[in-house]
Amino acid sequence: MRCSLARFLVWIPIAFGAPLVAQTEGFEGSPEGRFDVLVTQDTRWSVVAGEAGINAEHAEHGDRCLWLKGGAQTVAEVSFERETPHAIEFLIERWTARGPFVFRIEVQDASQDWRLLADYSNRIKVGGFRTRVSEELPEGSSKLRFVVQSPEGTGVLIDELLCRVKAPMELLGFGVMPVQVPILIGSSRNPVARFEFETRGNQNPLVVTEIEFQFLGEKRAVGGFSFLVGPREAPLDFSALQNAVAADFGESVLHGPNGEVRVTGRFELPEGEGSLWLCVRPKRSANLDSYLDFRVLQIRLNGKDLLMRKPINPPGVQRFGVALRRAGDDAVPVYRIPGLVTTKQGTLIAVYDIRREGWRDLPGDIDVGMSRSTDGGRTWEPMRVILDMGEDPAFAYDGVGDPAILVDRETGTIWVAATWHHGPLGWNGSQPGFDPEQTGQLLLTRSDDDGQTWSAPINITRQVKQEEWAFLLQGPGRGITMHDGTLVFPAQYQLSPEQGREPRATILYSRDHGQSWRLGSEARSDTTEAAVVELEDGELMLNMRDNRGRQAPGARAVAVTSDLGATWGLHPTSGKALPEPVCMASLLHIGRELDGQADGRLLFSNPAVGAPPRRAMTIKASPDFGQTWPERFQVLLDEASSAGYSCLTMIDEETVGIVYEGSGAHLVFQRIPLSAWGF
Repeated sequence: MRCSLARFLVWIPIAFGAPLVAQTEGFEGSPEGRFDVLVTQDTRWSVVAGEAGINAEHAEHGDRCLWLKGGAQTVAEVSFERETPHAIEFLIERWTARGPFVFRIEVQDASQDWRLLADYSNRIKVGGFRTRVSEELPEGSSKLRFVVQSPEGTGVLIDELLCRVKAPMELLGFGVMPVQVPILIGSSRNPVARFEFETRGNQNPLVVTEIEFQFLGEKRAVGGFSFLVGPREAPLDFSALQNAVAADFGESVLHGPNGEVRVTGRFELPEGEGSLWLCVRPKRSANLDSYLDFRVLQIRLNGKDLLMRKPINPPGVQRFGVALRRAGDDAVPVYRIPGLVTTKQGTLIAVYDIRREGWRDLPGDIDVGMSRSTDGGRTWEPMRVILDMGEDPAFAYDGVGDPAILVDRETGTIWVAATWHHGPLGWNGSQPGFDPEQTGQLLLTRSDDDGQTWSAPINITRQVKQEEWAFLLQGPGRGITMHDGTLVFPAQYQLSPEQGREPRATILYSRDHGQSWRLGSEARSDTTEAAVVELEDGELMLNMRDNRGRQAPGARAVAVTSDLGATWGLHPTSGKALPEPVCMASLLHIGRELDGQADGRLLFSNPAVGAPPRRAMTIKASPDFGQTWPERFQVLLDEASSAGYSCLTMIDEETVGIVYEGSGAHLVFQRIPLSAWGF
């Protein structure tokens, strides 16, 4: 059985058919290391040339996979221990993008001649088992031959080999996989669950003809739903569902006193795995503080056979959210890099990159956008552009982005910091010096009327940058006001090109409400995007993106200072407590945000995995100033892949707000009650 989210998959007893058995060859029973001949349950592998073996480190599922090492050429012949299949299917990945690269499948026919079956040389992706090979075998086939050519020491990995044989279809198993992603107001297709069917045989296919289910929780918030067929692979990427043009299964009728829904249609089950996704469209009036759940009542095959003996309610509920910025909003292809604060008047201000040319970072045609909400994030005003450096015809770009935002808790002034690149500078192009033609510029803009209007850009580069540095910029994300009124942004700088441009995280601060600014010293080498909180009076914690994590597993670096960054000490949790796939994150001290008092309750958000891809956007809580982050204090918001940046704010005494780069929209806003962490 293939399921990369098997821990969430609830398999249901069925009233007929064979018991659930594994169809795929995962090489789990094979000894690690090189082989000349390998016999599995279904296949016999013989190495004719080159080198092959069993890899125990990089399997897609389980802990074993097959590797064909490549080099000048590796050739492995495959014969079948039992019945010759009519088709084969498997997952494969390349080890490197470097060429030359060849991957061919050849077949031996009844006359014992070899001929080409398929050439995947230009179709296999690097890493992640993101390529699925599926080929029908000609009648009379007796053997296969895999041919690999690649740079020395590389090759391919193969996992989950499936041999299909001709036989009447039988159902091996059925399951429901609940999905932990937000149900977004503004998005028409939000996945709730995956209905997965496992079959064997390709003759007399089974047909799903009826599904009956019931929404629970805030069921009145559902404006519509659809069942979509597939996708089979990449269950952590829901883009195929978002981009689907129509529902592929069924017409529905509401019946029963409790909102039961019966859907009739026709879904002919494929051999192997077949999936139906239940997706919902929430009403604009949906309560962001509520949740949605569902229960499967029955499923019918072939118009008669009941698939389930009793209703099932898979574990887990889904929260609602707002698709704050989506691809194409205001004719902009990409929005990124969120910052979020709550003003003294209780207004939410979100800032972000408006990326007019697509996903590329600075330099590029990028402006800083702002969205404003006066009702706790339930509705948002139209986007405004608050930093736009124009277009100098003498330069290719005049982009400004990577914003960070803070609120002066004494004066009410809102400050936004951003980096401006006059020409093709960016992270790799900035140089020592101060002028816009030499290096990226550190700009500020301010609002003194609760975010309704904003000042012209204020350039503080010469105030704080050292001339020999290649680059200096802010957070991004958000800053804080300390108990004594000091304003603090997280910041980062690059050493000179001669010093390898190695980055350093630090803080940018003002003790006179933004009239002048100073920079702290480096908190930790080879660190960048940071988040800052005040712990006890005068003590700052800097939580940093750490490039050491590029050698997985990665984790956040953490340092503390009691003298505004003149000196730093590593925190005991540094590099240990908070896994991360090298990404930006957000940190919040609840007590400091609400009433200025140090109550020790911290919140932290990031993609909570130690290696790419960025996924599992999670908010964790610490009850003790970040000394511990108990597992019971973790709330998963979005299990799927995304760009992964986030920013937290306290909306009121009972509610935290977050804007993050999500799987269903470029920028997602959600409200989460503090009670979710037991606070």
